[in-house]
Amino acid sequence: MKISVIIPTYNSAHLLPRAVKSVLAQTHQDFEVIIVDDGSTDKTGEVARVFADYDRRIQYYRLESNFGGAARPKNLGLEKATGEFIAVLDADDEWRPEKLERQLKLFEDPEVGFVGCNAILVDEQGVESKHRIPDYPDVANEILETDYMGSGSSTMYRRKVLSEGFDENLKSAQDWEMRIRLGQKYKFALADGEPLIKYHQHAGNISKLDIEQKTKDLDYIKQKYLHLYRQRPKVYSNKLRYDGTRYMIAGERMKAWRSFGKSIRFNPSNLKTYLYFVLSLLGSRVYLSLAERKRNVQSRRI
Repeated sequence: MKISVIIPTYNSAHLLPRAVKSVLAQTHQDFEVIIVDDGSTDKTGEVARVFADYDRRIQYYRLESNFGGAARPKNLGLEKATGEFIAVLDADDEWRPEKLERQLKLFEDPEVGFVGCNAILVDEQGVESKHRIPDYPDVANEILETDYMGSGSSTMYRRKVLSEGFDENLKSAQDWEMRIRLGQKYKFALADGEPLIKYHQHAGNISKLDIEQKTKDLDYIKQKYLHLYRQRPKVYSNKLRYDGTRYMIAGERMKAWRSFGKSIRFNPSNLKTYLYFVLSLLGSRVYLSLAERKRNVQSRRI
């Protein structure tokens, strides 16, 4: 079964070879690679053309002006794709050789619309930690609370479920918005076990856009699906608690307290929110330290 691999990239000439080579090393070899350049100003185009000359399965397209987010490059990739399945790989990430093969097997269930996998997180010092995706039975609700499925490079889609494309109103969090949308209609499957991708965390990650833009995007998603949140008060309460944490980490204490307050109003029995509110009174620095400790516990060191 043919898989279309879309690699959105911007000024990633030094990283693109690693990503492309990880695709070429896959145990499942029936694929095409569509590199979409979001108006790079470095040598990304030259690097991509070298690979396209090397392997006829690799195509290169360039947007003349920078969109500033991955949604438009991904959608151009979708327009050019001919495969029955779609897998997105960010230019700064890489796949384990069996990634496509293991995920493809889960599509034998005709109700499965998209598939995820576990990841290895690599920080700027090269320290690795495993990130395991929870295998929740109620994906529709869980994905509304938080984007627990991880990097967009981890997901494979059945082509027909992506007919509406990625939301180009977003500069970040396009993958989460897509997962919310699909989670209401299709079954999600997890290729559990050993991680299948390496997600490299660094200052250039698109997931580390400035706080103002990221907040704008996340608020847009909340408003877009407000009708779903209002139908699920407990889910919305948890989402608002996560928002409160996000505001605290950004140093926006007043916004955090308002978010915690709304969380309590939608679900007065949400004890975690009371705890998070009390912790927020200690200040952003202490709160950030506690949040970091929690993340370290959730990610088991290799």
